[in-house]
Amino acid sequence: MEDNYAKVAEKWRQDFVTWDHEAICKKLGIGTYDAGAIRMDYFGIPHRIDRRTGKISCPGRQDYEPVFDEAMAIYNLFYYAKEGAKNSGDWIHLRNVRGAGVFEAAFERQVLIPFAKHFSGKTDEFKAVGEKMGFFPLPYGDASFQIPAFFCIPLRVIFWDGDEEFPAKVNILFDRNITDFTHPESVVMLGMECMRYFVEESPYVIKR
Repeated sequence: MEDNYAKVAEKWRQDFVTWDHEAICKKLGIGTYDAGAIRMDYFGIPHRIDRRTGKISCPGRQDYEPVFDEAMAIYNLFYYAKEGAKNSGDWIHLRNVRGAGVFEAAFERQVLIPFAKHFSGKTDEFKAVGEKMGFFPLPYGDASFQIPAFFCIPLRVIFWDGDEEFPAKVNILFDRNITDFTHPESVVMLGMECMRYFVEESPYVIKR
């Protein structure tokens, strides 16, 4: 399965080289590019996409290699973004995202439930990770943040800790127009990536 994922990501990398990068950047409103690379933040972390090779890197991290969902989220943004795409300001659950509702059960099982379990009894840790990543705090649940997956694709993650009666719970909300920027399957990937960043950063934050 990993080999298949690698083949898919490699095909997209090769295709990326053939695209009209300047037209895409103009369509998305990206001004941070030159003849060699496009630069943009992904979950608040600077990334660089080499225009000649399609290789994705993180400045200052020589050992960095993007995971499959990360690479596909980046390539899909460039490929699927529509002309004139803009956010609505209307926040919805995955089941209401155009074309993504069919993934709701899997999303609940693979993302929302494990995300909530990881931070069950750890509201302060959840807050610390969001603050360390520079995400914007929101006044919902026991802790919540607005998160720039990309500058044009915000997410909202809301955490409620559990008690004797109810388990911990996480909701991830998306702008109603998110599929004007990316493919419906990438919406699921971005939710998974949101969980990955919170889970991977939590030991670092607590250790510090």
